[in-house]
Amino acid sequence: MPAENKPTPAYSQSSGLGLVFFVLLMLTADIWMFQKSFGGAENKLPHLNLNPFNTTAFIINNYDPADYGLERPINILVLGKSGGKYIAPNLTDTIFVARLDPNPSPQLKIISIPRDLAVKTTDQKTTKINGLYQLGLRQSQQEGLNLIQTKVEEITGLKIDHFVLFDLATVEKIIDDIGGVNVAIPENIYDPRFPSESGGYETFRLSSGLRYLNGKTALRVIRTRASPQGDFDRIKRQQAVLKAIKGKLLSLNPIWDFPRIWGIFRTVQKNVYTNLQIGELKDIWSLVKQMDLDNIQTLNLDPASGLVTEQKTIWNGQAVYILVAKNKSFEYTGIQVAVREFLSK
Repeated sequence: MPAENKPTPAYSQSSGLGLVFFVLLMLTADIWMFQKSFGGAENKLPHLNLNPFNTTAFIINNYDPADYGLERPINILVLGKSGGKYIAPNLTDTIFVARLDPNPSPQLKIISIPRDLAVKTTDQKTTKINGLYQLGLRQSQQEGLNLIQTKVEEITGLKIDHFVLFDLATVEKIIDDIGGVNVAIPENIYDPRFPSESGGYETFRLSSGLRYLNGKTALRVIRTRASPQGDFDRIKRQQAVLKAIKGKLLSLNPIWDFPRIWGIFRTVQKNVYTNLQIGELKDIWSLVKQMDLDNIQTLNLDPASGLVTEQKTIWNGQAVYILVAKNKSFEYTGIQVAVREFLSK
């Protein structure tokens, strides 16, 4: 494990990346529904009720709600890794549980788990939770997923129903595939310590105003915390980017924009790994399209929550900072109580 001289910036672990997941979820649902519409068991084209301005109308018109139905809450473990361009491509620096509840009205709640949380492995060694997937990869991808899923269940007290694994490069490419987005940036952004692909830091600047964002810049806008109000400002920026992406998706036309839609489908097919089935994706899409993006609630298991605390320890002869459960490092009763209360609201 690489040594760290101070706590790593939480660029990928707070409430904001829940919105990135929401984008990813919409994309995945749209793409798989598109594939299903054109590739049924009989290999027939669906009846087209064409709306030249809205591909989602076309997709939903071919969706029979009698075929599926989400009747109970489901918990989806979302894991985001850095990807092949980075020094540690298989560290899952984004870790959260998305709780989708259909009743009494569709609601999405997100439990964000910090990547620096120290945990015990099956052989009672201590590591950071973001290293469990990489550790399991020594045997297989499934073992990596099993290790981190089991630990997340232990920490939160929740049963995980499904998982989604993606990397940041995928999100970047999808934004590029839809032609980028135009977003109003309310204040100048200046971040002198934005994480670089080489494992160090670089400066990220962006002036306020209406800005066109390609995939790389959009990712920087939604990841950076360098602003007076930190995560609060970041959440607002992420919501603005999310709404712009959603608008672009809903405007895609199944005829004129077919090459672009196909490109998005191929990107997700190659780079997103999930055990969600097509029918389940349709269920999720039918719910999330009704949601108010501003009302997604998040529980962050960070020091500010009072549920975890920072510690300085020695690993491999070097001083590192970690987060541990408050009161007792590897005992998660307090977190589980907080999770139950959060989900019951």
